[in-house]
Order: sequence, then C-alpha cells, then structure tokens
Amino acid sequence: MKSLYRAGLAAAVLVPLTGDIAQAQTPDADAPWFGVPLPPGLEAHEAPVVLGERPPEPARVPPGEERFVHLDGELMEADVQAIVDFAIASRADKEIGDGQFWGRIGGLPSAAEATDWVVGRIEEAGIEDIEVQQLEQDEGTALWLPLRWEMALLASPDTGPESTDVVLESAMPLPFSAFPDDAITAPLVYVGTGSAAESMHAEVEDRIVLRRVSPQAHSFFESQATFASARHLFDRGAAAVINMMDIPGNVRSYDYFGCGDACFNLGGQDSRFLREVVNGAAEAGTADGLRMRIALEAESRSGLTAQNALAVIPGASDEAILIVSHVDSWFDGANDNADGLAVTLALIRHFAGLDRQLERTLIFLISVGHHTAGLNGPIHFVRMNPDIVDRTVLAINVEHVAGRNLAPARTFHPDGHREFDADTGEAPISAGITNESPYLQALIDEGVARYGTNFVSGNSTASSGESQWLIDLGFPVLTIMQAYPLYHTSGEVAEIISTPGMERMARFLAYYITEASGASGEALAN
Repeated sequence: MKSLYRAGLAAAVLVPLTGDIAQAQTPDADAPWFGVPLPPGLEAHEAPVVLGERPPEPARVPPGEERFVHLDGELMEADVQAIVDFAIASRADKEIGDGQFWGRIGGLPSAAEATDWVVGRIEEAGIEDIEVQQLEQDEGTALWLPLRWEMALLASPDTGPESTDVVLESAMPLPFSAFPDDAITAPLVYVGTGSAAESMHAEVEDRIVLRRVSPQAHSFFESQATFASARHLFDRGAAAVINMMDIPGNVRSYDYFGCGDACFNLGGQDSRFLREVVNGAAEAGTADGLRMRIALEAESRSGLTAQNALAVIPGASDEAILIVSHVDSWFDGANDNADGLAVTLALIRHFAGLDRQLERTLIFLISVGHHTAGLNGPIHFVRMNPDIVDRTVLAINVEHVAGRNLAPARTFHPDGHREFDADTGEAPISAGITNESPYLQALIDEGVARYGTNFVSGNSTASSGESQWLIDLGFPVLTIMQAYPLYHTSGEVAEIISTPGMERMARFLAYYITEASGASGEALAN
C-alpha cells in the first residue's frame, strides 16, 4: 500500500530563538539566508565526530589469557566492517526506494545476507550443530518504509539576494507519518521543546511545529517526553512536527516511532541552520517570507520472511546458557549491533576452540532482531524452541558494546556549531541483571577489575533491546548495552567503534560465561 504526501509550508509565525549557539552569527538581512552558513549535506558512511590521532586505550589481558587468540580485537574489527558492508550495500543497491534509507532490515535481503554470512563464520569455527529457522511475519503486522522524501527551505527575496533553495538532507520521516491531504500549506511556529508550558501561548493549530530535542545519551531516553509533547501538539491541531535534534554532525535519526501523523527528525547541523535562519527572519521582520516544501512517499510491506540462527556448543549437562545478539540495523548499524555481533562471533570461536568442555551447554541465538514489526527474533525463538527455554538458566544479551565515548568539543567550527570529539575510552555501558543475583553482580565487578570494561558504577536491573522478550521466562537475563548519542542514526559507522573496547568486552564475557557455567543453580537464581 503506497501513499504520496506533499506539503508546501508558508507564512511563518516565529519568535526569536535565543541561546542556541555561543558564537552564533549576527543576522545579515542583505546576505543570502541572513548570512547563516549553509549546512554541509548528509554525512553518510563517515564519522560525524572528530576521532583525532589518539587511539583507544589498549585492551587489558590478564596473565595466562594471552593464549585466547580468538578474542583479539583486530579479528572483531574485520567482522564489524564486513557486517556494516551489508548495510552499505543495501543503500548502493537501492533496496529501499532511492537509497535514502538503508540498513540490515529484517525481512529484506540485507538482513538475510548478513545472517547467511554469520552462519558461514560459525561453520568456519568448527560448530556442527547449527540450525537456521525460517520466520514468517505475524499476520496483521507490516513494515513501514519511507521510500523517498525531500525537505527544502525555499528561497525568496526576503531571505536575501542570491539565496537558493536549501534541501535539508538529514531530514528523516518517522513511522507512520502521513498528511491528511496531498498538500498542506501552513505557517511555522517554534515551541521550544514542545512541552505544555512552553507551547501554551503558541498558536499551533494548522501549523507546522518546530521543536528542539536534546538527547542526553541516546534518543530512546527522550522518547516518553517526546511522545507526550507530540501528542499534546497534535491534539491541539498541529499539522506536522519537526524534531530539531541536538546530535553530532548532520546525520539522519530514525527514532520516536509513531510520534504523530506527520513527524520528521532533523540532524544536528541542519537543525542549527534552520534555527538561525528562523532567528534571522524574525529579527529582520521578514518571517512571512520563509517557506518550506516537504515530500514523502512511503509504503507498508507484509507477508515478509526472515531467519534466526542457532549454534550449539555442548556442555557436560543439558542446562543451557543462552547468548543473544541481533543482526538487523537502521543505517550502517556499527554500534547497533555490528560490534555486539562481532563480539558474539569471537565468543563462538573462543569456546569452540577450548580444549575442555564447560559444565553447561552454550546456545547462541543470532537473532533477526526487533526492528521489523511481526518479525521479532526473540519472540519467534521462544515460540519455536520451548525445550531450549525450559533448560535455560541464564541469558546474556550482547548489544551496543564498544562505541567510543563522545563529548562536545571545547572549540567551535568556523560556521558556529560545536564539534563532538571521541576520547580514548568507550561510552559508559550498562550491565543489567534482572534478578539482582549477588553472584552474577560480583562477576561484573570482577570484570571491571580484570579487563577494564567501562560499566556504569551502579547495579542495575535494566533490560532492553533483545532482552525485553526474555525477562518473563523465569531465568535471569544479563543485558550489556551502551546508551550512545549516535543510536539509530546514519552516524553509526565502523570508525566510531573501539577495537580494544570489543576485545575488553569479549574477554570479559568469556570469563563471565565460563564462571557462570560452573556456578550452582542457586547462585544464578538468587
């Protein structure tokens, strides 16, 4: 089912936006776009942050563990790039529309080909017990896909001589965006973050609302407030909402699903440009000269199929430890979840090559993931494998594990925006244990001391990602996950992954799994 939506946005009603950038340019009514430097365009397949020449701190290898060669970070670095390449190919091949949106999408060839490659790597490790399970999309569900779109700020005499239309290339339509008619012409209004207190005096009915979203970690943590304010704005009659995102670089961000009838995210530098142009127009008294055009073509796909893969390393008993890692991604998906998948492959090679058998059986679930409605990897796994679920005593979700730590730089780019720098460590990592087992928590504490993994300092029961569909099955679930500013953006490229960070995580998890395999059931359960 296809739909084409077009909007021409005009007659802006604006208020000055203050405090956006410490070194913002003074508006110049006689210069193109009030003298505001143009945004750089989409930054695709390249890091949107300054990586610098100082590499991440080397991995810490305890004495005696040098022999665990399969846990070497450079092997995982090669795997990350290979996994990311499937997403890059999906864009080049225009798997979705004109290639504006890409990734390893569950139900499409990109994820299937990535899964086939992972299975091949598992076979190379000498694992004989491998099963690829075919999944069918649940009835009544569909994958919403944006095929092609454009968001353009239109030039006019009021925007300065020699101004030309500016396409905001980082614009990203969000599920399940739609306009009630083929065309909408409406004024713009800026409402700060969009909260009730900030927008109560603004006229939003039949207007396009600009609001600012400033994620403190990754955008997931802003979801509740973002959904609430969007619903509030649409309830008051807003025609559309544009989320001006404070995120590094100029990348597409695919989050806040279902935030409204017509909802778009805008990347960091495009958002800065739009804010400053709005300020310039307001201060020049020419706000009514601003116009924007948005076009979107989208479709929904159902009846899709996908694959989970299971790999088994037998132990001395049938009791199982389940290790889960998902394949799918939005965009390149280096941190979500190529790095977690690469670490999982390293663990498979490691345990397959040991000269002794663990006490418990290891079962690795290579999940299609959780991005495609009706093709949820963990849900289908549980449905299809009740025998494995019944004998599982511990599950470990390996997801978002080695992104480099990012922070706003202390210097400004010549156009006024702040760069983001990567430091020499990994972003903080949550290690949540659903049952708060003291024994399992002590292993995490030991991992920090032995391997230098950058776990947050407090204990947690947090479970998200693939873990969400395992937590009610009666066994403890450990979730390893970073909260990362580039989460679900096109800026998640291979270069932002810490190679020593993957080695730190792989060595820690090899230790954790080995110790947990030999622990008593009481220690795991309590």
